[in-house]
Amino acid sequence: MRLTSPLKINSRRIDNISIVSLLFLLFVLPVTLSSQEADSLRKENQLLKEQLMRMDEMEMRIAELEGDKLKVQEKLAPEWPDDTTASQMVDIPKSELRESHQVLTGSELVEDNFPASWPMFGSEYRIKIGGRVKLDMLYDINGSGDRYQFLMSQIPVEGSPEDANRGYFNMFARESRINFDMRRTTQGKVPLNIFIEGDFWSSAGSSYFRLRHAYIVAGNFIFGQTWTTTSIMESIPNLIDFAAGDGLYGGRAAQIKYQKRINDNWKWALGLEMMDYIGIDNPFDLPGISSLGLPSLAGRLDYSWKTGMIALGVNLAQMRWDGGDSLYTTATQFAAVIGGRQYIGKDYFTFNVALGMGSGDNIMALTGSNSNAILTPDGELETMPAAAIVLGYVHKWNDKFTTNASLAYTALDPSVFRAPESMKAAAIGHVNLIYQASERLSTGMEYMWGERRNKNSDYGRANRLQAMVKFDF
Repeated sequence: MRLTSPLKINSRRIDNISIVSLLFLLFVLPVTLSSQEADSLRKENQLLKEQLMRMDEMEMRIAELEGDKLKVQEKLAPEWPDDTTASQMVDIPKSELRESHQVLTGSELVEDNFPASWPMFGSEYRIKIGGRVKLDMLYDINGSGDRYQFLMSQIPVEGSPEDANRGYFNMFARESRINFDMRRTTQGKVPLNIFIEGDFWSSAGSSYFRLRHAYIVAGNFIFGQTWTTTSIMESIPNLIDFAAGDGLYGGRAAQIKYQKRINDNWKWALGLEMMDYIGIDNPFDLPGISSLGLPSLAGRLDYSWKTGMIALGVNLAQMRWDGGDSLYTTATQFAAVIGGRQYIGKDYFTFNVALGMGSGDNIMALTGSNSNAILTPDGELETMPAAAIVLGYVHKWNDKFTTNASLAYTALDPSVFRAPESMKAAAIGHVNLIYQASERLSTGMEYMWGERRNKNSDYGRANRLQAMVKFDF
């Protein structure tokens, strides 16, 4: 039986109406619109596009019910509209990000189309379940200390007991993760977003559930745990190794942050963050503990254009050593980070550079090594300079095969009181070939090499091969 719809939709007429509406918005309205009026127009334009998409979907479903295969194929064919109101900021596909989740606030949250979500009936919210299942297989050639990720700090140096280690094989699925994303973007109300994500990357040898992100977005405010303000995640390519950002400055932390997109080019953020690793070395076993009097203050400014983006971040904090009545001293931590990416056709390169004083523990390669400051014999805190750089290049061979290459370098200028066997500098390189079998399924292989030099000039080198199969949902 052939079904007919009481409502016949003329898609060409709709397209013409859309073009006329866009031309009216562009040329008839005064060019001296305020920023608030411009934001309102962008929202109305976005709503119009969403309504047209829903009407196209309705027409395609009617065509499917009627058995009109020609119309179905016509609807599925790619369209290339001449959108003269296109955004002037770079559109980075999630498949080209090592960490695809991006924290959105305010107008960004409203304008995001939130694919694969469904309505929570009886409420103003929509929800989505996402994540990945990832199987990793690796062979470490030199017996590096960490059997799951390739870390600068775990490269064995000559003459150490670990230098006698032999190669080994490991296979695991602990990078698999799941998240819940709930949003309210109702017109006229404050945008709300609740996001919770966890994986199974717990302590070595175990695979317990671990919290990665847990935050609330209310308008332009962020409350909870997520990437720090100075974590420029767009500045690293898509690597297989979990420690892909070993030379990256930042991480995840509990925070209160205000983040706002000013326009298509500019975005800024200012936050108060918890320092989980205060990073004070106490080689002389003086009494007391490290502590944080106040949260760290962090700021960031992003500028984007059609083929790239760049971000500048700064971090300021106070560290202290509290030994009661016998010893109390403080020191200031400061760091500046610049990072981004630039597209060259289908290829692109990435960069991230961090410089700081008393900020070594904020570089992932040095996290947990007490490399921010050292407690001297006379009870003073001496901060140590640290630097890190991560460079990457991505080449797309075709629609299926992509190569990601990265070089990371970290250096610490240690105090004279620092232990001789502590790491002074290290470098790690990655190169891979990833095959995108389908939109969600991918596989690939990666080669890694690393070098490390300690304060006492001891040197070490390591190599590793790693393969993976990953399904994103």
